[in-house]
Amino acid sequence: MTLFCVRLIAAGFLLLVAAAAAGAQSTTTLVDLVGTVREESSKKALPDVALTIVNQETKVSWMTSSDENGRFVMPGLPVGQYRMTTSLTGYWPRTVENVTLTLGERVEVELVLIPSIITDHVDVVSEAEAVLSERSPGSDVITQDRIDALPINGRDVLDFAALTPGVSFDETPLQGPARTSGLSMSGQRGRSNNIQVDGLDNNDETVGSVRALFSQDSVREFQVISGSPSAEFGAASGGIVNVVTRSGTDVVSGSLFGFFRDDALNSKAYFEKFTPAGDAIDMSKAPYNQWQYGATVGGPVKRINSFYFLSFERADVRPSNLVTIDDQTTVFNPFTGQQLGTPAQVIRNAGFPVETGSVPYETVLNQFLGKLDRHSDNQSFGARLNTATELYENIEPFGGQIARSRGAVLESTDIMGAGYHTAVLSPRTLNELRGQVAFRDQIARSLDPSCGLCTDENAGGPTLEVTGYANVGRQRFTPTYRDNTRYQVTDSLSHYRGNHQWRAGIDVSYIDGRRQSLPLHFGGRYIFQEFNLPTAGGPVRISSIQAVALGLPVAYVQGYGFSGAASDFGQLGSFVQDTWRAGSSLTLSLGLRYQTQFWPASTLAPAGYPGSYQFQSDRNDLAPRVAVTWRPGNSRTTTVQGGYGVYYDNTLTSVFGITKYINGGSDGVRTLVLRGQPSFGAWARPGHHLSEAEALQITNGSFPSVAITIDPDLTTPYAHHTTIGVERQLPGQFQVSAHFIHVRGFGQLGTIDYNPLVQSLGVDRRPADVDGRAGTSASVLQYTSFGETWYRGLRLSVSKRLPSGQVIVNYTLSKAEDNSSDFQTAFLPENNGRGRNPDDPDGLPLDFRPDDERGPSLQDERHRLVATGVFAVPGGIQLATIVAIGSGHPYNIVAGSDLNRDGDGGSSSPDRPRTDPNDPATSIGRNAGRLPSFATVDFRVARPFRVMRKLSVQPMLEVFNLFNRTNFTGVQNVFGTGVYPSNPSPTFGQFTQAAAPRQVQLALKVDF
Repeated sequence: MTLFCVRLIAAGFLLLVAAAAAGAQSTTTLVDLVGTVREESSKKALPDVALTIVNQETKVSWMTSSDENGRFVMPGLPVGQYRMTTSLTGYWPRTVENVTLTLGERVEVELVLIPSIITDHVDVVSEAEAVLSERSPGSDVITQDRIDALPINGRDVLDFAALTPGVSFDETPLQGPARTSGLSMSGQRGRSNNIQVDGLDNNDETVGSVRALFSQDSVREFQVISGSPSAEFGAASGGIVNVVTRSGTDVVSGSLFGFFRDDALNSKAYFEKFTPAGDAIDMSKAPYNQWQYGATVGGPVKRINSFYFLSFERADVRPSNLVTIDDQTTVFNPFTGQQLGTPAQVIRNAGFPVETGSVPYETVLNQFLGKLDRHSDNQSFGARLNTATELYENIEPFGGQIARSRGAVLESTDIMGAGYHTAVLSPRTLNELRGQVAFRDQIARSLDPSCGLCTDENAGGPTLEVTGYANVGRQRFTPTYRDNTRYQVTDSLSHYRGNHQWRAGIDVSYIDGRRQSLPLHFGGRYIFQEFNLPTAGGPVRISSIQAVALGLPVAYVQGYGFSGAASDFGQLGSFVQDTWRAGSSLTLSLGLRYQTQFWPASTLAPAGYPGSYQFQSDRNDLAPRVAVTWRPGNSRTTTVQGGYGVYYDNTLTSVFGITKYINGGSDGVRTLVLRGQPSFGAWARPGHHLSEAEALQITNGSFPSVAITIDPDLTTPYAHHTTIGVERQLPGQFQVSAHFIHVRGFGQLGTIDYNPLVQSLGVDRRPADVDGRAGTSASVLQYTSFGETWYRGLRLSVSKRLPSGQVIVNYTLSKAEDNSSDFQTAFLPENNGRGRNPDDPDGLPLDFRPDDERGPSLQDERHRLVATGVFAVPGGIQLATIVAIGSGHPYNIVAGSDLNRDGDGGSSSPDRPRTDPNDPATSIGRNAGRLPSFATVDFRVARPFRVMRKLSVQPMLEVFNLFNRTNFTGVQNVFGTGVYPSNPSPTFGQFTQAAAPRQVQLALKVDF
């Protein structure tokens, strides 16, 4: 075991001792029930009242009694519905039916007992009369009835989170197999969330994504916190999704289900009726087939108070992506006028397969979950095992101007085992211990047919990037292997004393990374852009697709060497918190969280840095939290909430391996970059490929290599969250709420070139060139903690309970800005400055101005309305719908050329068009484009039929995008080098991708 792991365990032990001494934590998966018992007439507190609460699903019971102040506590109850009864000599018993305990809510019961000498009494009261619930500010809960009833396209359980205010789908373009959580919460990055399952992290810390989940039929409910989480939540500067899985009940029950789609039931897609230019066409409908089927079963085991639950689901999908690479327009030779074919033909003639139209791919997903629970006296035990295998041929999405050969397939296996032990140490003290072992093995490999299975990092390629026309060839980050195991242990305590609930807890994780690789550009990469070619008769304008036909790339990039190895990581978190009932109408929550990460030793010495430094992690990440809940005048209908806190993210572990091995040295990845005429010769080689020996020959024995490094002054990403709001219950079972949320983020990783070309130094000169000789150094791409975010949001919610259903309407008005979209190197700033500052080598580059990059975030969705409804209508028919309407998201408009000549070009050049081509100060702002608004209506109609007393059959019809609205998701964003906005390239602004058209799904569910 490495030294840092020993330090991690020792530090965790010390923090655990300190936390236990300070107080305790309530759990994130269970609910504490508190209350008061008084006499009806005198209102005096009644001590020694025996209270029994029974879970209505499992029939498990818990017992306690009131203290001298009439107060009682039942800590650590599972979510669900309960029946509560009292017993005290001389008083009639009281019963409260349907006490609902929901994640994230503080539930208080007020009981009034009547002396038994009074014969006119009521011994059963409703939940509304006795129970008062308060939830955390900025949080929402998706309950099991909504999970079961609503039509979620694809049955991905995390998609339910997007039904809540302040949450939308992440719009970050992926670069390689680096998917995110898929959610943007409060306008923050999709990598900045923490997805928890049964109180344990379910994240892939490598890239900030989610480990495999399970069937939505396995979920009991989950909490979505997109503003001001309490101190027990950490490792997220965005938001929290807190999932609790289902358990068995006291009777055997389950279901069998199947969902089916076919292209015969679908409408035609937009690009089957129109070209990107808007011309009418009549293509055949894309092939499509989808089966999702599975089963659940749960019930008691022979021993009393023990339960099991099992679920399985398989998804087998054969969809298509529409590739719109131009196969109609004729390309002409700029010198002779000879026809060269269509853009697609030109690329095929160069040796790169291009399929246009509807191009199929495959997705196969298998998910299993098994769970055991046992409740015994004041203890509960449980264990969960879930597994998933996935084959996903769209992990690197293709479609639009991206050919299938440029895409990638993910093959992964996840196996996760978890266990818990909850002990009620006293009537007011709860301890909970949880742990997990989570194994993940995956490979992302290219779909390029030239490399077969594409598991060999030196096979296939190259990548071909034709600005404004196409991206084809081997995905330049593949094959990427990732094999690791996560070990996590959490322990927490909760103790009630008077009007205080003290909480404390510790969370220790160790990630055993057995393999991680990133063969950057090992297949090669050619970049073709529009440029002026000098000739005797004057400059001739060459388009990027003409350049392909003529063999004139602007650059060739080729990687060689060693692509990665294993690394181990540690994480440690601890917190203390006091929830104080300061008065009958006022509750204060004060908390403090600490977290840090542990890295293996790694010394970095990038070109241009004076000396070397260690990869580091913060040790000062203390995060205070405070929340206030006030019920004016002890109101039972109005609640005012407020919260503030500092929330630290985790630094992605992938950046450690990337910076360690993409270093340009003999032990890592060496990258050749040829620009201009030297790249013409590489293109003329067989297979368009140069071996390292050939590269050394044409570069006189050595070449400078691109390196990726990390900020010497690295800070953990964090954000300040402020929330204030009010909730009110209105007559007629209406509930309304309004919340304002402000988030200010700092320390987000973005990439800057610390060694760009600087024309003022001389032709092709870089600041780190050896002895001032051009061509002796290359780009140094540094992950730097300069990223900031700005978010302001007003969230309005209205819900109405109906006799036969419920309607919830959420509206969010928000503005999200940032100055860096992601850590990936594709998101370089337009102006990288003039190299490392010799007077401040740990700081930002000379003349780099982060404010120049401030603009709308890719997550900026000014207006978002989501309405859900569940209804029962005559005839036993059940209806459900989801209506989602939102503003279009921004996209970045680029020139498609290296206008500022800093060497950071490529098809993803960050340079933006200018209103005056000769004046860099006239560049337009970042993310200045915006897609059209979107709107969808999804609908379900179902009719259950009772076959036997315990057996029912329910056919279902689901329609997604009911009104067949075209929602564009991709656009040709290369404006060109002309004057903005009057002189765009011919294809600029053409839509290249659209969301699915109307799709019909048939389903059958059997419940027993």
